[in-house]
Amino acid sequence: MKNIIIRIIISIVVILVISACSKDEEETTTTDPFACTGSSSGSGPTIGDVTLKEATYKLESYSFSFVNSTSAHIKLGGTSNICYTIDATSTAASVLKTNSANTGNATIGGVSVSSYDNVTAYYMKVKRVMDSLTWHMYIYADTDSSFYINQLGFDSKAKSDAYPYLRGSAYTKQ
Repeated sequence: MKNIIIRIIISIVVILVISACSKDEEETTTTDPFACTGSSSGSGPTIGDVTLKEATYKLESYSFSFVNSTSAHIKLGGTSNICYTIDATSTAASVLKTNSANTGNATIGGVSVSSYDNVTAYYMKVKRVMDSLTWHMYIYADTDSSFYINQLGFDSKAKSDAYPYLRGSAYTKQ
């Protein structure tokens, strides 16, 4: 009887030790799927000749918070900040940006349209880190304190290419 009690006690101790070890491993390997990792590079992505800041840029209830030159937390309306990797390329396209002063230089079908400017925007992909959902867009920055995109949410480059207009308002540095 004494041997059975000793074996039960030893079994309980072994189970407790294994349980404690597995709990420590779980805590050290769990990461926040919404958080961007990596260190600061000192700046956000470079768009043409303009390098954006490591800062938050907002437009209404949407925001891009650049963590470094290749990742950002993007917040869409009331959602959480979710980490995306950023690939801003050197692929350029002429797109139309609203000119509220009606002094624009755009031509559409050979007709001068003063309510738009022709600007050079750059193709950019953002990929959600937690599940690899990828969005395609064109981005234009004339200063490091603001930028424009044609649309957040195209699921292919072809769809982004087919929409040559930038949104009317800029994302501005906060």
